[in-house]
Amino acid sequence: MSEDIKEIKKRVTEEWLSSVPQLSAFAQNKLYRVVGCSIIGVELVKLPKVEDYRPHFVLYPLWKGDLKNCLDSPTILLEISNKKGLQFSIPYLKHSAYFNEALECLKKQVSILYNENVPLKSLFDLVDSRFNDILVKSNSAQQAKLFELKFYSALYVGSQSQVQNVLNQIEQSSKSWNMNMFEMWYGKFDVWLQGLREKVSNREDFLKQIEANKQDKKISQLKSSELTA
Repeated sequence: MSEDIKEIKKRVTEEWLSSVPQLSAFAQNKLYRVVGCSIIGVELVKLPKVEDYRPHFVLYPLWKGDLKNCLDSPTILLEISNKKGLQFSIPYLKHSAYFNEALECLKKQVSILYNENVPLKSLFDLVDSRFNDILVKSNSAQQAKLFELKFYSALYVGSQSQVQNVLNQIEQSSKSWNMNMFEMWYGKFDVWLQGLREKVSNREDFLKQIEANKQDKKISQLKSSELTA
């Protein structure tokens, strides 16, 4: 890689960070912050074979057994689309020609990135909009992943009514799930649902696990804000 493109990539990251000051650099192309029980942010995903990148909004859980599992794959990966509704492909060399539009679209599509603290309702609105995605609609395991995010977020803020609400939504939606597909990812449905219910009475352990993951050196250096009821 030529020195020039290396420098340009560095500048691109810096420009993103100064334009979305709520985020910190986790890695050169991964700009994150901690919000309550999740990590949210922007990943500048380099496209294969060309020196172009594509901005994605990402959300990772912080409640899994260790940080490696948490960062294994995002619960939400959302490609930011341009004003025509198409994917961005931003050449590093022409970054400034596209940057303002990319920022504007990011703000419109995931405004929670810009909130100081994030209300549970704003997070739920974003999650609910993902259920309309064609790939989520046809995949019961993807739906389960989103419901888990809603469940754990409600549990984190301590909203009993929302926790119950999400469990009811799961029971309702699961009637139309493809259980073979679900079981490939999550095992038996009843066992999975029972596991969620048990978390409600073990909320302390759940909160301790999140706290432990937040203590990781790289995570503790990120900017951080709260998820609020």
